[in-house]
Amino acid sequence: KGNYATVDNAKVEQMEEEEGGVGLKPTLGLVQGCTIIVGSIIGSGIFIAPGGVLKETGSVNMSLMIWITSGLFSMVGAYCYAELGLLIRKPGGDYTYILDSLGPFVGFIRLWAE
Repeated sequence: KGNYATVDNAKVEQMEEEEGGVGLKPTLGLVQGCTIIVGSIIGSGIFIAPGGVLKETGSVNMSLMIWITSGLFSMVGAYCYAELGLLIRKPGGDYTYILDSLGPFVGFIRLWAE
């Protein structure tokens, strides 16, 4: 979708033969990826927010239902990100997903807003 410079394939093939292949080697497995995601979710306010949720709901049972519902929504979002990561195999994360699906303007606005 963007304007990219062309690459001389002969030079790339020569580099691959000399270096044994060009590319990034995966060093992050499933367990490491899950621990990063869980650590980010836990570290993003779980120790601050329970008091506010309990204060606004007025009931322990209702606050637990809100936490469970929020966890389910987070899990669905994580599954969506996993599916996008499998379908769009380019570096860049959410910027690349938005760039490929909605175009360069919306991708730029997302990147700029972040």
